[in-house]
Amino acid sequence: MPIDARYGDEISNLKYSRVVGEFLWKNTINFGKRVFYNYYLRDMSIASIELPLGLGLLLFGLCFGGFHWIGTMQTGIVNSAGTVMLSALPLITGIQLLLAFISQDIRDIPKRPITRK
Repeated sequence: MPIDARYGDEISNLKYSRVVGEFLWKNTINFGKRVFYNYYLRDMSIASIELPLGLGLLLFGLCFGGFHWIGTMQTGIVNSAGTVMLSALPLITGIQLLLAFISQDIRDIPKRPITRK
């Protein structure tokens, strides 16, 4: 049951700037543990391949494309269509693989509780 916070005349001394960093860090660590336990330690599935492959392709596409885009901005020489596609194809494929991983992760939610009532 949610309870509203009532301070009366008091002022909350919660500092969001201090809490947000710790909150994000701890949730990132817990997410990493959950992914490792569910997809690599307990069970191997297609999602175990989609996540690292998708991240790798996405990072390659971003880095390769960004490197050539910055080079184009500095020199003024336009990149060829092959160079653009060499960065766009891994980028799009990486996004698709990450979306497939997220779909698999959502689908793996347990349907029945582990404990009895």
